[in-house]
Amino acid sequence: MSEDTTNTLHPAEHRAYRELYAVSRHLVHRWARVGTLLDGTPVGDALRRGAADAQRLIEELEPRTEAYGLYGRPMAQGLGARLADLRTGITDRGADTGLVVRFAVLDAEHLTTLLRQLAELARAREDRNLAAFCEEWAVRFEAHLDAVRQAAVALGADPDRAAAPVAAGVLNRTAHGVGWVFGAFGEGVDRIAGRLRR
Repeated sequence: MSEDTTNTLHPAEHRAYRELYAVSRHLVHRWARVGTLLDGTPVGDALRRGAADAQRLIEELEPRTEAYGLYGRPMAQGLGARLADLRTGITDRGADTGLVVRFAVLDAEHLTTLLRQLAELARAREDRNLAAFCEEWAVRFEAHLDAVRQAAVALGADPDRAAAPVAAGVLNRTAHGVGWVFGAFGEGVDRIAGRLRR
């Protein structure tokens, strides 16, 4: 490979690093908030630890991508933060704790898959430094993925908590109740449709 190619990000990397900034900031905001709402539980502790590590990822990523003229602020990280605000402010309020935690697992799965793909993209350009950075962070974050997944599974041992809203505030209970109404409506429609298909 030519010197010019190894010193320039491929367009696929460029977009994927912008995505990494957004996904990481989203995870920092969402996991920290949900972790605080589930304070004192294994899943809450795991989410807060993962959020702190995702913040470190962003801090270590910035000088690496800036060396290629790629920046993650304010737009990419801002988008990630606003999407997290929407999820925690709207959808997480109306969902069961079990569902919220399962979606948190998907957040980490997205992040680790993205890091592994970025490592491969860097290898394709023979950029060993960026490949090693992304691979190291993928391995590091997979520990958080495993911890949150295990805590999500363990939440099944407490069905009442898994079915409850994430937080006990009036707004959360109200949104959760609305979610149950919509869920019951959908279940009723499916039951009628199922009987009609017989």
